[in-house]
Amino acid sequence: MKNTLSGVLVLVIGTSALVADAKLARTSEPAVVHFNASGPAGLKIVGTTSELNTEGDENVIKIVVPLANLTTGIALRDKHMREKYLQVQSYPNATLEVQRSAIKFPAAGAEVSGDAPGTLTIHGQSRQTTARYTARKNGDTFAVKGTLHVNVRDFGIEIPSYLGVTVKPDIDIDVQFGAKDQ
Repeated sequence: MKNTLSGVLVLVIGTSALVADAKLARTSEPAVVHFNASGPAGLKIVGTTSELNTEGDENVIKIVVPLANLTTGIALRDKHMREKYLQVQSYPNATLEVQRSAIKFPAAGAEVSGDAPGTLTIHGQSRQTTARYTARKNGDTFAVKGTLHVNVRDFGIEIPSYLGVTVKPDIDIDVQFGAKDQ
């Protein structure tokens, strides 16, 4: 669950940085969304997905990450994450909405970094958040990276625990993707 949230946040942030006055479309370069969760005794859980969609208009950029195919490398853990914690049947997506005016857009050959305030929705709960992003423009395409820190309790998600091992409620989300104006 934490992995899914991380992925969604990072993707939303990255997409927001790419959109200026036109609609933003993903390039053929695959998107990568990672969430990083930790627990006792050095436990590290990394979740990934390559699914990311962008929507928006001249005012708002919306990043949508479908959660049903988020994976951690262990099938049983993935099943618990999707069914018990994220409840993807009821809440299939994580979304981030950012005002276009909050995003800095780089000139050709340049790179910009910044913080973008937005609204993150996970598990049917919406909260204000800030995403850190870097965008580089190469020709007519953008390479975007973003990060976000999330506490799953803020979204009404039960803290994942299995056989007495409980992960921390704080997760980090990293995302990378390519996009271009249409």
